[in-house]
Amino acid sequence: MRSAFERLGIKPGATVWVQSSWNEFYNFSGKPSSVIDLLLELIGPEGTLVMSAIPLKIDDQKILEIHREPVSTGLIAETFRRYRGVKRSIHNSSSVIALGPRAEFLVKDHQITETPWDPESPYQKLMEVDALCVGLGVGRFLASLTPLHAVESILRHENPDFAAIFHGSTTYRWRTRDGDEGTHTYLNRNGAFDAAWLGRHYPADQYIEFRLSNLWMWSIPARDAIMTGVSLGRRGISMYRMPWHRRFLA
Repeated sequence: MRSAFERLGIKPGATVWVQSSWNEFYNFSGKPSSVIDLLLELIGPEGTLVMSAIPLKIDDQKILEIHREPVSTGLIAETFRRYRGVKRSIHNSSSVIALGPRAEFLVKDHQITETPWDPESPYQKLMEVDALCVGLGVGRFLASLTPLHAVESILRHENPDFAAIFHGSTTYRWRTRDGDEGTHTYLNRNGAFDAAWLGRHYPADQYIEFRLSNLWMWSIPARDAIMTGVSLGRRGISMYRMPWHRRFLA
């Protein structure tokens, strides 16, 4: 496992975004914490580990107690959420957890974004810190990569097809462990998508993909993942199979 993680490009000082499925680790003898501890060991004290922490129950009628809400993004992410010192962004549908020197920068201000993936969100900030995106057991390359939604957040300002993806809004109340409270309204994303289909359009030299036993692993720099998606979108190639919205709004 250590050699595989190093092959993915996980190294000291790196900021690493990880999406994982513990169900696919059935040939691994360790625990979820074993995977997390190895990742933290490899990036070292100067590195930052980041994961998706979408709340398990999204209920805009209740106050989101962000420090208590379990995640729906897998056992490894839920185990990581409980680690001492982990910080969490405030968001009802797209929260993120992080541990390391860049954690505060990544998670702050998520609750002021217009869409969950705007420039102030953790997702676009991954590009600013040259993060590496890693998939562990979540399918072949690009089958599941939440930061890829930054593409439609960027292109909605220049392309009506992408603007139409955002339809309606959600308002919720939030509260932190320290007692800070607030209200946040964000635009809803609509429409089915297929990120795996989009992945075939990415240059092979942008990403690494291989299998360890049964476990598929892949990695790609966050900037390549998002900005290649933006470039493809401008050419009419999208995981949303444009122009889906004309059918959706009909």
